[in-house]
Amino acid sequence: MTEPSCAAPPSQWKIFKAPDKVVADLPELESGTNRSKVADRWTYPASEVHQWMTRPATAPKGRKLVFLTFDDGPDKTVTAQELTNLEKGGVPATFFMITPQMQGVPVDLLRRSLRDGNGLGVHSYSHDYRYLFKGDAAQRATHVACDYDWALAQARAILGSGYAESGFRYPGGHMSWNHLGQADAELARRGVVPIDWNAMSGDADAQMPTTVPGYLAMVKKSIAEAGNPRVVVLLNHDNKERTAEAMPSIIAWLKSQHYQFGIIS
Repeated sequence: MTEPSCAAPPSQWKIFKAPDKVVADLPELESGTNRSKVADRWTYPASEVHQWMTRPATAPKGRKLVFLTFDDGPDKTVTAQELTNLEKGGVPATFFMITPQMQGVPVDLLRRSLRDGNGLGVHSYSHDYRYLFKGDAAQRATHVACDYDWALAQARAILGSGYAESGFRYPGGHMSWNHLGQADAELARRGVVPIDWNAMSGDADAQMPTTVPGYLAMVKKSIAEAGNPRVVVLLNHDNKERTAEAMPSIIAWLKSQHYQFGIIS
């Protein structure tokens, strides 16, 4: 394993130095993926999920799928709470990680997430809007590609050299920015597609919910406003304690609506 050739993006976290060797995969990681073997039954390629969101008519007919996604982790406290929520609910989720934060949590937390059948995705190295989205399309492409390369190297240094994933969650969401065509092309050359969302719990809103009923109402509202799609990608954040408090009720309601739960590879 070697460091990316570009200069390290700005980071508020501990600076990462790639080991100059192959890193053994965590025992739970299925090499070449972002998950464990147990998750194969409920894993869907990022390219399919991306298509189902951008072209809803292509979504699987006769069934309802939901992908719980958590951004901005991992976090020592909240990630553990969410893993317990998922375990008790008997459902999986996809965690889109700011990969330098992986240095701040016990590796056993990441192993638990994999063992429980969750997916571990990439939500950038820097999470710095001013770096990622500054300048023209070419500059944005250069910075997004560099950031992704560092994020992937960071993940592989901790999860193992066999870690791979194909769905990138842009900080702020792809839909929030302009002039990303060249950046998308750079990601595509790496076998990666952007994964946005079409529903949310509201935990990133300026007026975020303050109660469990408020969270649940936001989930119901956002799914309805999206036209009740057959495939729902639900945005949550992995550093919000109130989201963790609300998650059991959200999971229970989604089950009552006959959603099947999946993760994004």
